[in-house]
Amino acid sequence: MKQQIKLDYTIPEGSLKPYFEALACSKALASRCKACGRVAFPARIVCGVCNSDHVEWTALSGLATLVHRTDGVARSFALMKFAGADTLSTVALLNPTLSATTGRLQSPADGRSGLWVQLVEIAAGANHV
Repeated sequence: MKQQIKLDYTIPEGSLKPYFEALACSKALASRCKACGRVAFPARIVCGVCNSDHVEWTALSGLATLVHRTDGVARSFALMKFAGADTLSTVALLNPTLSATTGRLQSPADGRSGLWVQLVEIAAGANHV
């Protein structure tokens, strides 16, 4: 049995506005907790470790290493660790036919929202993450 569910919602940007603006430009902007040093990407306004709300912005390179991927009929997703972040991120893959284990944050040309990664081949021995 196939069911279709449609959900329209708006995320209020508020304190996360710089994070969303960076994503629109294919840039990774993480939050760094001033209390414990934890770096979260996607960014958070409250630290997930110590619950401090004293966070600052820190730019990441946008490079990520694939931890796990799931390929579907319509779309492929991956759990990735972005260089410089202490957390893992769920992303959609822009080029799922490539079997690479490294990718770079990339905004889709059609303006879709969310975290998207373009998989890239890295030369053997290259120190990328």
